[in-house]
Amino acid sequence: MNKNIAFLFILLIPILMGCKELVVTYADSGNTVHLAVDQILKIELPANASTGNDWRKISYNDSVLISMGKPNYVLSDDRDGAAGKRYYRFKGLAPGTCKLTMEYGSKYDSSKEPVTTFELEIIVAGR
Repeated sequence: MNKNIAFLFILLIPILMGCKELVVTYADSGNTVHLAVDQILKIELPANASTGNDWRKISYNDSVLISMGKPNYVLSDDRDGAAGKRYYRFKGLAPGTCKLTMEYGSKYDSSKEPVTTFELEIIVAGR
């Protein structure tokens, strides 16, 4: 009986959360994220456009997760060469699991080793 209650509670978590946008940062790399179908995942990552590096080689299972348009870049201040944040948005498309991986490295030569990586294990549950 207790297993059934626990299972029901886990299924209801996304519904009880109201399917609000879930925001994660670079510090969340390596974690597992739970989404509901149609819930938005916003990823905020450090970036510096003046270095020639950018987030690249983004991979995920597109039957579980879908990209919500192009990423946007916001500078931290107005100084030349200032760092900023790159924002990506994805939506839970269908129940399932997938690993989302991204590399930060040269945007001109993808064969170069990445400076760093970011990854999440994503579990999308039904509504």
